Amino acid sequence: MLGLKKSLSSFLGLIGLVMLLVGCGDGSTSKSSTSSSGSDAGTPTILVTAANGTSTQACAPNGLCISPLFTAAAQVANKLTLAATSWTNTTTNIITIAQTPFVEGAVTASQIDPAGSVFSMTTDDKFRYLKGNGLPSTPMGNYPVQPGTAAYAYYSVLPGGTDPRTGSNYSSAAAIGISPYDLTSKLPLNPVITGFNPINSLIIGITLTGAAWHVELANDSSGNWYSPTNALPNDQCFGHPYAQQYHYHGYSWKCFPNQGTSGHSPLFGYALDGFGIFGPRGVDGKMVTNAELDECHGHIHPVEWNGSIQNIYHYHLNNQYPFSVGCFRGTPDYNAALGSAAMQQGIPYSQLPDLAGNIVPPGLIEIPKGGIR
Repeated sequence: MLGLKKSLSSFLGLIGLVMLLVGCGDGSTSKSSTSSSGSDAGTPTILVTAANGTSTQACAPNGLCISPLFTAAAQVANKLTLAATSWTNTTTNIITIAQTPFVEGAVTASQIDPAGSVFSMTTDDKFRYLKGNGLPSTPMGNYPVQPGTAAYAYYSVLPGGTDPRTGSNYSSAAAIGISPYDLTSKLPLNPVITGFNPINSLIIGITLTGAAWHVELANDSSGNWYSPTNALPNDQCFGHPYAQQYHYHGYSWKCFPNQGTSGHSPLFGYALDGFGIFGPRGVDGKMVTNAELDECHGHIHPVEWNGSIQNIYHYHLNNQYPFSVGCFRGTPDYNAALGSAAMQQGIPYSQLPDLAGNIVPPGLIEIPKGGIR
């Protein structure tokens, strides 16, 4: 298993995060809060982040459910820590969006790749095929993060890990840019519920804008784990790059087109198990709260699916942690759902004893410190 250990180490050792954070917030003691703007039609002014001490291994509302393998290999703490950032009230766990520093800029995909944002979806009688270059149709921040901007102080103190284009180390996380990559995903056309399945990958879903959603986890060099939106500035669309690959967190639907004006939100993308990820509004046209969702951040009721109204399970985006997928109700085929080497990020899924990550092979615990979220 030596090759497997090295591959996982080279990938998962790159998921670190800054902590010049302590002392930046209001200094109050954190406690659980699930308050939200339930009357909000999908344009929140606040986000409710994870409470201090939220489990990372329990499939439960308001939390995340990470697989034993991912937990062991990345040394994920059993509980999340609430970072005392200036935009987070550590008493209520509320992030005030207007107080959050953002990575400046509105870079288009065509400024990165002459082809622009490339994304297509096709289907056959069994599968859905997603193909693109990983660049979204929404605007992106100006990455690398520029000196003198509000976000630079957070990124410049982070080790950046290895540039996948050159194999050399970034000078810091502020130096990480955005590049196109091979986004290839094969998902079941008609997914089925199999249980509450833990997450065993960094990517949790693919948006119709052509980019990926990442799991809501980030760590520092001291072994603490956080909600990324609580701990680090993103761009205006709540995205940033990891290993040159742009992805979304938190209030990710802010910039999405075709959100509708009333009633249930439309489909915004697909989770790795094949189920749909819809926007923040429920059937009453109001923001869905976590109290209306299950342990994986979804529920069952009629929605438009594959061209007809079906009573089917689906996930929701909303403004309460984990903001999107907290675990999988279907069983992802990670080899197919993450269909390129770039998306698998060095994790050899074909060599794992089980794709769900419930079996931890021997000798998989040593992970070098450093890197980015």
